[in-house]
Amino acid sequence: MNRIASIARLQMLGRMDALLWPVGVLGIAFAVNLLVFANLPRDALETDPVSGALSSIYITSLAFGAVAVNQHFPFALGLSVTRREFTLGLALFGLIQVVAYTVLLVILQNIENATNGWGLRLRFFGLGFIDDQPLPAQFAIYAVPMLTMTLLGITAGALYMRWRATGLLATLTVLLLLLGGAAALIGRLDAWDSVIRVLQYPSLLSWTAVWPLCLIAILGTSSWLALRRATP
Repeated sequence: MNRIASIARLQMLGRMDALLWPVGVLGIAFAVNLLVFANLPRDALETDPVSGALSSIYITSLAFGAVAVNQHFPFALGLSVTRREFTLGLALFGLIQVVAYTVLLVILQNIENATNGWGLRLRFFGLGFIDDQPLPAQFAIYAVPMLTMTLLGITAGALYMRWRATGLLATLTVLLLLLGGAAALIGRLDAWDSVIRVLQYPSLLSWTAVWPLCLIAILGTSSWLALRRATP
């Protein structure tokens, strides 16, 4: 366990950019939104405006998840770190990163509520539908999708390390074919209304925190299976 923690600390020391860039991108997006909404006509703010720019920190987390594997996997193997130790160390680093970002987002969301949307009734962090959730639910709603995006990036990086661009593109092609085939089958059976009713049934917490856990399990398993056979 000490060795895995050391690997996580090594990643943290070598990837300060990965910790700071998502926050920096989010800060820039927030500043731009404040500037835009502050200069909107007052009648445009009769209802609480909602910005989708919060997604920037999730997209950046995905990108740095992929970069982490490609930058540090060869270096770690050169230090005689096993693939299992590297994978667990990377998972620990990713979890710490997600928790730190989530705490920041929850704090900012509550400040946003206390200041009536930064004095502009702007919903940047809360997005409206999170505001009435209890604190543990808010944490889960922010954290689980972010962990999913981070693991998605790590899995993409692992697939690239194992099979290079051909394997990554082949995986994306198969996924697109499966999704397209499923959509075609649903249309053929004229079952879209039934599918929409099923999708509307789960609660907000189920969609944002429970169901993604299934995807997290799949991504974690896939990344490990790819890395255990990967070569720098």
